[in-house]
Amino acid sequence: MDAVANILVVSDLHFGEELLPGASQERRRAVELGASAFREFLRYHSVRRRDGRPWRLVIAGDLFDFMSVVIPGTKERPAKSADERRFGLGRGTQAGVQRMRLICEAHRPLLAELGRFAAAGHAVEIIVGNHDVELLAADVVGELMQQLAAAGADDRARGRIAVVPWFVFVPGVCWIEHGHVYDEGCSFEFNLAPMDPKDGWLIYNADYAAVRYLGSAVPELDPHGIEEWGLWGYMRYTYGLGLRSGGQVWIAYARFVKALFAARRLHRSFKRRDRRRREHRNRLAEVARAGGISIDTAAAIDRLARTPLTVSGRRLGRMVMLDRFGIGAGGFLVILLLLIAAPLGWALAGALAVVLAAVAITRWLGQHMVTSQLPMRAVPQRLRTLVDAPVVVFGHTHDPRWQKLRSGGIYVNAGTWLPATRPGLRRSFTFVLITPPAPGVRSPPSVELRQWREGVSQPFDAGANIGAGVTGGFGDFGDTGAAVRSIGAAARVAPPADRGAPPGTKRSG
Repeated sequence: MDAVANILVVSDLHFGEELLPGASQERRRAVELGASAFREFLRYHSVRRRDGRPWRLVIAGDLFDFMSVVIPGTKERPAKSADERRFGLGRGTQAGVQRMRLICEAHRPLLAELGRFAAAGHAVEIIVGNHDVELLAADVVGELMQQLAAAGADDRARGRIAVVPWFVFVPGVCWIEHGHVYDEGCSFEFNLAPMDPKDGWLIYNADYAAVRYLGSAVPELDPHGIEEWGLWGYMRYTYGLGLRSGGQVWIAYARFVKALFAARRLHRSFKRRDRRRREHRNRLAEVARAGGISIDTAAAIDRLARTPLTVSGRRLGRMVMLDRFGIGAGGFLVILLLLIAAPLGWALAGALAVVLAAVAITRWLGQHMVTSQLPMRAVPQRLRTLVDAPVVVFGHTHDPRWQKLRSGGIYVNAGTWLPATRPGLRRSFTFVLITPPAPGVRSPPSVELRQWREGVSQPFDAGANIGAGVTGGFGDFGDTGAAVRSIGAAARVAPPADRGAPPGTKRSG
């Protein structure tokens, strides 16, 4: 890739999400809007360079949404269970090839535009996200390349389009990745080896199980974040739906919980877990070499990842609110027995003691929330001690962010191109523009959080109260009205720590 290319970062386009059976009109329209806007974006930048440099387009994960595409059983791989007959085949390499084909057929104009963008001399790097983790498999990448060829991309153009397993690192400039590995609801125990080695299927995490079971039961809901609701969230939602509709949601919730505990059993299988660990280590070494970092640095960054909540029965129970349900049911039963067997005075005193004990236990367990924002805002600070990257860019959360780092530098979240219920039109079509310094010039890169709006690239609305800003003092091509805010030392690069020494940070769990 061209070391002096200007860098465009987009994330979370989720092409294929509209293929979820029963997807709402709003959902289909949102994907259509995102696809149309992204094609315009590609055409615009294909013929407009800044300072004569080509573009390096980095798609920071979830370009495709394999979760939403249902694949029925085939002659080669028939459905073997009632679950597969009802919800389609699970997520794996073979089914991933089929899903890739269906998504590409639905978005052939997009592939054609990507090919033309690359043919104009620009580079495209597609980082693997949690919704398209099947792109870790060579067969799925091969299918993508075949579909690009079918859309008109020649060999030279396809040679400038690459799939990146984890991150893009430009020394002295930026570190870019999707960021799902820092979200316990969306991470995998071994993020570069997420498939079960016995059957090849992807092991469930909370996000995957939620879309497969809850998303199919209530497709009108926003599938991003429904794994965060917990038991009481679904109780509130089903209230007023009626017996039939509410019952269907509760059946789906039961399937969701069952899938999570099934994943926990796989995490406890020593042989299968060991095979995934060894595969992950081998791929980690390959990714480190390809990405330009040492294996020790890659391992240190890998340890920052959040262990999926399905690994811990206690955390999993807290997430689905089974612990509080058990405390409530158990406390009610004890109070009932006291009222039956003890004198009224003693029974009332015992009931008070039971209530106080239940409250104390609940406080001790704490309130577990599946959330990605807090850890994803903390990780960039730690990344800065491991790699020479003054700009850290994530996607995943769909929430455009701009945050100064204490050690100097900037964390930016690229947001999303999916203008559905969350985040909405006003906060979608966002991207990050990074201008590296000229070769031999010792200065920090310039970085902007921008938005594709009204057919042109514009500064993102800082009035959205997220601290959005610009470093470097330049606007878009010919834009002179762009607000510029200098952040001084925040844009300067602090000396990186010894890259060979892993940090003391341990994998969360």
